[in-house]
Amino acid sequence: MKNADTMSRKFLVRPYTYINSSLFNITIRMIVLLLLQVGMLFVSKSYSSVFIVIAALAASVASDLVWSVVISENMLKNHSLLVSITQGLIAGLLIPQGYPLFPVFFVVFFIMIIVKYFFGGFAYAWVNPAVFSVIVLWIIGSEFFPLFQVSFDTLAIRNPSLLLIENGTFPTASFDSSVTDFLNDTVFSFFKVSVPEGYASLFWDNHSAIPAFRFNFITLVSSVLLISETRADVVIPAVFLVVYGALVRLVSPFFYSGLPFQGDVLLALLTGGTFFCAFFILNAYALIPVSITGKAVYGFLSAVTMFFIAGCGTSSCGMPFTVIIANVYSIMIQQFESYFDRKALQKKLENFKRQNDSAVQDN
Repeated sequence: MKNADTMSRKFLVRPYTYINSSLFNITIRMIVLLLLQVGMLFVSKSYSSVFIVIAALAASVASDLVWSVVISENMLKNHSLLVSITQGLIAGLLIPQGYPLFPVFFVVFFIMIIVKYFFGGFAYAWVNPAVFSVIVLWIIGSEFFPLFQVSFDTLAIRNPSLLLIENGTFPTASFDSSVTDFLNDTVFSFFKVSVPEGYASLFWDNHSAIPAFRFNFITLVSSVLLISETRADVVIPAVFLVVYGALVRLVSPFFYSGLPFQGDVLLALLTGGTFFCAFFILNAYALIPVSITGKAVYGFLSAVTMFFIAGCGTSSCGMPFTVIIANVYSIMIQQFESYFDRKALQKKLENFKRQNDSAVQDN
């Protein structure tokens, strides 16, 4: 009886089990993983980028505090402060080093205020406020954003990424040789292929002026931690990466007279913030469709848009514009989801009414 009473008490303390993490846990996890990216900036001594992240973070938090004091008193209740920290970190990581700090602060501050004013908070916004801030900064200061590092002539060769590694565009780290030899001897030898030096460095740190584009290995590890508690979150980044990679591999050579079906997928995935976009921005909970089908369509359309806007890699602002257009896709997809949900509910109600009328007639 004692064991039964103990089990009963344990059951009553927590009678429900949640399928997904709470908003609080998701946001905290996101902040920790974004801070890991900031930590890599310290390790690489990229202090100018750190100051930009701090400026964007301060602006986002300040906008939330001002909004809370002037308009609303529910900031702590609805985790608005945590969301503003997340948005500030994302915005700061998407701004290139060398951008003046004062424009960064004021643009991020006012964009966050505007989003809150027109939409009543981040949860109701159809546009990603961090990405929108970056686009405004690009419009007023596009000269601070790096240009494409590849041309049509470069893309026409078999491996443009290898050419960029050999000419020093992507610096090679000191550990690259030993890591490459180890992978060739242990992993790639089973497939009877070998990887040239430089790709390990490109995967670890491509030295982009935009922090969010640099640390692909850290981003991938973070993505595993980010999606570990829910399977549905895998749909959008998986579809996005597969479709975008396939378009680069199979379709892109026809645009610049390259080798048929030999587009450089590694260049596309390891530059231009592709991984960061897929896992940290496109997958934002408040801005995506609900159903699995809707998420798959959303990922597919986002990949096609990324291909035509950002091209085959090294784009500095193709990803932010892709995200804004994808936000529009999400609105349309959610409208279709609502329509089909209403139709399904109406059908169930009609079936229930039909069964109920039949039971009454039988009685």
